[in-house]
Amino acid sequence: MPKPPARHKRPSQNLWVETQRRDRLRWLATGALALQSANAVCAEPADTEMPYDWHPKETLTAEQLTRVGPGCDGLYIDPTRARTTGESAPIEEQPLYIDADSSEVTEGETALLEGSVEVSQGDREIKADRMIYNMVEDTAALEGNVSIRQPGLLLRGSGAEAKGTDHSAEFRDAQFVLHEQHLRGNAKSIEQTPEKVIRLREGQFTSCEPGNRSWLLEGEEITIDTESNWGTGRNIKLKIMNVPLIYLPYISFPVSDERKSGFLFPSLSVSEKNGLDISTPYYLNLAPNYDATITPRYIGKRGGMLEMEGRHLNSHFASLANVAFLANDRGGRTAELDARIAAGELTEAQAVPYKGENRWLGHFEQNGGTGSTWFSEINYTRVSDNDYFRDLGTNSISLQNTTHLNQSASVGAQFDHWQLRALAQDYQVLLYDVDDPYRRMPQIDLDGQYQIGPISTSLENQITRFDHPDDNWRNGNSIIKGSRFNSDYRMSTNQRYTWGFVKPQLGVQTLHYELDQDALATDADANPTLVSTLASFDSGLIFEHPGGVLLQTLEPRVFYLYRSYADHSELYNVTDDGQNVNFDTSQRTFSYSQLYRDSRFIGGDRLDDANRVTIGVTSNWFGQNTGTEYFSISLGQIFHFDSQRVALTEDVSTEDKSEFAGDMRLRLGERGRLYASAVYDGENSVFKRGDAGIQFSSENSRTLVNLGYSYIRRDTASTTGIDQVDSSFVTPVNAQWTAMGRYNYDFGSKTELESFLGLEYNDCCYRVRVLARRWLDSNIAPLADSADALYDRGLFVEFHLKGLGSSGARVNSILEDSIYGYRERENYLNQKK
Repeated sequence: MPKPPARHKRPSQNLWVETQRRDRLRWLATGALALQSANAVCAEPADTEMPYDWHPKETLTAEQLTRVGPGCDGLYIDPTRARTTGESAPIEEQPLYIDADSSEVTEGETALLEGSVEVSQGDREIKADRMIYNMVEDTAALEGNVSIRQPGLLLRGSGAEAKGTDHSAEFRDAQFVLHEQHLRGNAKSIEQTPEKVIRLREGQFTSCEPGNRSWLLEGEEITIDTESNWGTGRNIKLKIMNVPLIYLPYISFPVSDERKSGFLFPSLSVSEKNGLDISTPYYLNLAPNYDATITPRYIGKRGGMLEMEGRHLNSHFASLANVAFLANDRGGRTAELDARIAAGELTEAQAVPYKGENRWLGHFEQNGGTGSTWFSEINYTRVSDNDYFRDLGTNSISLQNTTHLNQSASVGAQFDHWQLRALAQDYQVLLYDVDDPYRRMPQIDLDGQYQIGPISTSLENQITRFDHPDDNWRNGNSIIKGSRFNSDYRMSTNQRYTWGFVKPQLGVQTLHYELDQDALATDADANPTLVSTLASFDSGLIFEHPGGVLLQTLEPRVFYLYRSYADHSELYNVTDDGQNVNFDTSQRTFSYSQLYRDSRFIGGDRLDDANRVTIGVTSNWFGQNTGTEYFSISLGQIFHFDSQRVALTEDVSTEDKSEFAGDMRLRLGERGRLYASAVYDGENSVFKRGDAGIQFSSENSRTLVNLGYSYIRRDTASTTGIDQVDSSFVTPVNAQWTAMGRYNYDFGSKTELESFLGLEYNDCCYRVRVLARRWLDSNIAPLADSADALYDRGLFVEFHLKGLGSSGARVNSILEDSIYGYRERENYLNQKK
């Protein structure tokens, strides 16, 4: 007769498991306990065990409150384990502890533990009311209030089966929490596979806090890979407010910021000109170093189009390519266009000029040689027509308001003291009745830098071939073509002291041309050479006046500039129709920053002449102990000793002094600032230009307020004046609701440039933004064809189910472009998610 099994009854206690027995039960740590999340969170003590480890705000510490996401009323906290040792040894080599109210061992076959069963090893832990372990098959059955914990993961169920051979487990009537990903869910059964994948059968999950079921992803089978932070689902229903909204036979979704192949959430907008506009991107994670996004897009009043983006990275290059194609454009119509057609102001061809046309975009950029001796850069963009961005826009590249599309490629090498660079560059112009600029085919730069003691030496050389596809400008005048050589050699030193600074500089500039004879007059010099020398002396003093908590400084500054005159007469009237040689040069707009520059030109076709002095003064108020600037004001004026004879044309400036230029900054508390700058003509008692504004952001960055004003005086009929106000704001209405808006108006033309008003709802599990916007087709509309300078109106919607991803970036792009500080606000708030 077999001996009856031994049975032990004892009060709850710790058992140190002997080596032989610990080896047999090792599956408890390496199997059922081997449940891993993508990122372990720091374990923190909890006073009491909360449902789903959820802790409301009122129970959190000050440090924990900083990690509460926008709109959330609490935080998932992974509690510390009772016997966490803090050892750095692998989990399998750490001590294994078993607690139970009673235990019974059948020799060679099974072990039965009952009553408050607890098994722990390191920071992993199993709890159950009852556990039966089959030592032969290396399996265990857990019954009653079963839970398994490890850093970042909690699994619970009414019962579970586990296998030690492959470290898998399956729970019945189960729930789970991923603390770091802010996800929770439940299912008829939950399986944890050897590959650290959580598989839900007849389950659902959400990022909403406990008690909130605003959205659920429910499916026949849902898997979440806790290592790759990616999930998949079959026969999926997306429920909003418990109402099935979308059914998908298959879905792939991120549970973190990492991306993997699969459909991303669609973006949606409605505008008067385009109608319904919906995009459904599909992301392809092809390899760790290259990926692609294919986006089918449907525009109600234009038709279907396809957009694609590809990215590639290797040890030498980082590349990005974008293409988009819309076949047989339906044209796009608005009530305003229809009214103008009916009134005879426009023909249908003028109102919808691209009806029936194919529209496309191509973009490629590449940067090479980072950290190497050599380097390269390609930036090429081309579109089918001038109105592509106004009509269709793009989310992939930031070119919405660009008037000239860059098409350039360069390659070069960097040495200890020299840099060599070759560039080829062209542009596509998106304005009507505006000439194409010159092509640079090519431009070669050779620049040197030397430091000899306190002396800095720069040696800049450039040769450029300026070409053009046409022989005449739109007005019929001749186009001059040719090559230009520029050199600019300088020596300077910058000596700074506690009392101020001195910066003397000497230099010489050379300008030489090899002009094509075709367009030149017979008596014009095709090879003019100009040389100009430079000497400057910049100096300033610093006087300090301590005054309690503030330190005031008074900083007078004197800048003297001499540049010898080079005769430019051979560059004027060089063609039979009186054209001047000017490939790329314009005159700088005068402002405070121009006071201390040594050139009034941008470009290489003119060598300044100057004999002048700038006298200016700056006063600052700093915190005595913090060094924080609270107030700064600067004023200055240029005084000319000689007339300025060099100009873009043959005009000579006889002014003996410039306008007054000033700049001011004022700190308003900890989060606000007031700024202003102005140019004042004292002789005529008028302001030539100016801008002023107030910017404010709250301590938590949730509130932004901007108010700005810009003014440029229109001096002649040919100059464009500006008289604009631009205001914008973002402000919370309560913990979940935020309002935002912008109003941009030009008083000179009595034109509203853009206005929008938006609302955002943001809670712990989803975010919705709605924006109603009215805008000119483009902010370059005044420069475009007058028939197209029309208003468009649109309603833009963006939704983000937290834990699944966003519906797109159109609303966010509008807000970042329109509201100063919005991008920084989003970055700050996203750190708390």
